[in-house]
Amino acid sequence: MDRDRGYTHDELLHQELRSAREELVRKRARRSESPAPSESRLPLMPEHDEGFIRLALMSVEELETHIERIERDLADLQEGVERPDE
Repeated sequence: MDRDRGYTHDELLHQELRSAREELVRKRARRSESPAPSESRLPLMPEHDEGFIRLALMSVEELETHIERIERDLADLQEGVERPDE
């Protein structure tokens, strides 16, 4: 559990997955609107935290890979696979 905010690893992974999927949708929409989009262009949203900025700087391909990894981690948690640091 994240002691600072009271979230479990499962909850944190779900939050990260949701954010990554939202960013992927945003990037794909922008890609379809513009013939030569800038993958690393940040939207003007100063209220977002560093986690958002990290996702916003990822390319579509990096986001897809990140999402796949999170989904695998969640599946491992559901199946009871222990994390290496436990």
